[in-house]
Amino acid sequence: EIKDNIINQANSNLPYIDINQNVVLEEKIVEKIIESKDNSLEEKIVKENIPNETNELMNTNINSSNKNDLSKFEEIIIEVSSKTNMMIVKAKENNELTTLKTYNVSTGKNNIKKPKGLGKISEITLNPVWYPTQDTLKSFRKRGIYLPSVVPGGHKLNYMGAAKLNLTHVVDGAQTFRIHGTLNENTIGTNESAGCIRMKNEEVVQLANLLKDFSKYKSMNDITVKLD
Repeated sequence: EIKDNIINQANSNLPYIDINQNVVLEEKIVEKIIESKDNSLEEKIVKENIPNETNELMNTNINSSNKNDLSKFEEIIIEVSSKTNMMIVKAKENNELTTLKTYNVSTGKNNIKKPKGLGKISEITLNPVWYPTQDTLKSFRKRGIYLPSVVPGGHKLNYMGAAKLNLTHVVDGAQTFRIHGTLNENTIGTNESAGCIRMKNEEVVQLANLLKDFSKYKSMNDITVKLD
């Protein structure tokens, strides 16, 4: 005989699919390599209904218990190490620090001058438009990638991913560094960027929402970013 509480515990951990849940489909224009009648491969523009992943990411948030607890904190400190490629999000209360989140990230290449020290976040944007600098445009052209001067949110060449957080850190007079998503999550955990901090898209949205919620109780000035 199996006790009811054991059965209930087991059942609560079972994965399931809710067949009554509606999946919102979004019609998008996508490029596909398809096989033509003569067995050759050709690229065609086709319409496809696919789940709106961007909207799903935009709705990603911290759970309600954490969200309500944010009001008690005086400051949030984001620490990023380029040696370990780890981000630790801490909250200060009565001069005591509590770790809220830890993330694997990507940081700047070892052969470049990286942003260091203390700074702030000047702006948080979900599904951001990207305005590449002239240096970025030239750098990408050398790699055979021709970026538009303005890259819309969700575009296949928008390297900001699902969210971006502008930093106030300055290197050689340039204030162009951000915490942002990525088009290639396989690079997470490596020293791969030009100085920015890359995160998985779901996680950068989670971080952006956490900081936005905190700023409702305090302010953006109460968020500190420490880069090492």
